[in-house]
Amino acid sequence: MDHHCPWLNNCVGHYNHRYFFSFCLFMTMGCIYCSISGWDMFREAYAAIERMKQLEKERLQAAANQTYYQTPPPAFSFRQRAFHKSIVYLWVLCSSVALALGALTLWHAALITRGETSIERHINKKERQRLQKKGKAFRNPYSFGAWDNWRVFLGVDVPRHWLTRVLLPSTHLPYSTGLSWDTPPCVTQRHTPLLAI
Repeated sequence: MDHHCPWLNNCVGHYNHRYFFSFCLFMTMGCIYCSISGWDMFREAYAAIERMKQLEKERLQAAANQTYYQTPPPAFSFRQRAFHKSIVYLWVLCSSVALALGALTLWHAALITRGETSIERHINKKERQRLQKKGKAFRNPYSFGAWDNWRVFLGVDVPRHWLTRVLLPSTHLPYSTGLSWDTPPCVTQRHTPLLAI
């Protein structure tokens, strides 16, 4: 198990960790795309809101100088104001989500690179501190090196899997059962020639 995600209302574990990471990555990329492509619209909408406020203030000052029995109607319709405020809200929301979810995605990418889950990180940290006090070094038994950790996580056994399992949608199952953990075949095959020498 990696962690319980309250936003997905589901536990992220062995069988759905890859889907969770893909969701975070693609959602971050989508929010970054919206923020960048909507930057000009955001600036125009924000400037329009500021102009509306300024014109409204000038109109009310002019109205106060004259004698009116009632307050004059607003110069801008509700629809115009709501449209510009919606664009500003959209850009702020997309940018905020891109920052927050981007940080979470980078965090999980670092964990995958080290061959850890969120829970294992805490366990390994305590174990590292415990062994350090004894003068020993800790080595994560489930880490096969950065490149091989990603291959195991993504389920890449042969080169064509980069296309069929990573770039295209795939429902292939992860290696092992999640309860027992041997050296995955992609790691064994890769290191066999080095061991034979």
